[in-house]
Amino acid sequence: MHNSGNINGNNTYGMTPEQASREFDALRREATKLERHLEDRVARYQQLAQRLTVGDSNGSGPSDESLSQRSSLLDHAETGTASSAYSDKKKTNDKNIDEEEATLSKDIHRTMSTMTELINTKMAPAAERTGRSQHSLLVKRYREILFDCGADYNKTSAAVARRREARELFRGAVSRGEGGRDEAMEQLLRERNAIDNSMKSAAGV
Repeated sequence: MHNSGNINGNNTYGMTPEQASREFDALRREATKLERHLEDRVARYQQLAQRLTVGDSNGSGPSDESLSQRSSLLDHAETGTASSAYSDKKKTNDKNIDEEEATLSKDIHRTMSTMTELINTKMAPAAERTGRSQHSLLVKRYREILFDCGADYNKTSAAVARRREARELFRGAVSRGEGGRDEAMEQLLRERNAIDNSMKSAAGV
């Protein structure tokens, strides 16, 4: 596309340079709000993922209580002594976390979609109308932010899905009341350790 209308500085696709710049500035402010909202939600999602592993969202490391909760389900699965009270509490906690995860996921997807549309259908054309290189660089920067946030979210989401699958496997072992560390339980232990490491890596990005 030719930008001949910008050469003389008095016609930017039917707008004056000042009007084109004001339009871009308004869109930039909108994009900045979406950027902050998206980064906040992705950070919260990573904290939620970390809670699934260490039971501690403040980043200072697991407490004695969280370590106890973290190993209780596995202990019960190994010994076949799961209590009804513990099971009910665990199910309630898992349900709350699942609901929070679903809400955050929807918010992140919605924000990413809105930001993508804003960049591609409004900001990029507006930057072209102003003809200013710094505006084109800003469009590129917002696209990179969107890409990075999306990558962080996808990595964490995959780790959450693996953690949820492992949780269901442990729950199945508890319901069967199987005792002893058989081959299947050894496999679950290895999977749990691998998932824990993955979750910590995703939360630390």
